[in-house]
Amino acid sequence: MADRTVVDLIEDWQTGFFVVVGSAVVGVLVGLALRSVAGPPGFVLGIVGGAILGFLAYSYVRYGR
Repeated sequence: MADRTVVDLIEDWQTGFFVVVGSAVVGVLVGLALRSVAGPPGFVLGIVGGAILGFLAYSYVRYGR
């Protein structure tokens, strides 16, 4: 870890930040889509499920299988 620079640390932090924000956005969008079908419980489940699916999709695209 001694060979890492401040720039590497900032890049890792930015990547993590955008993964979290992106997963949250996907979760909210899925929750809004399910709210019209399943009501408030669908909204909550959609947020949780959408965030998990968004994270898994990003991980698959970034790192492969």
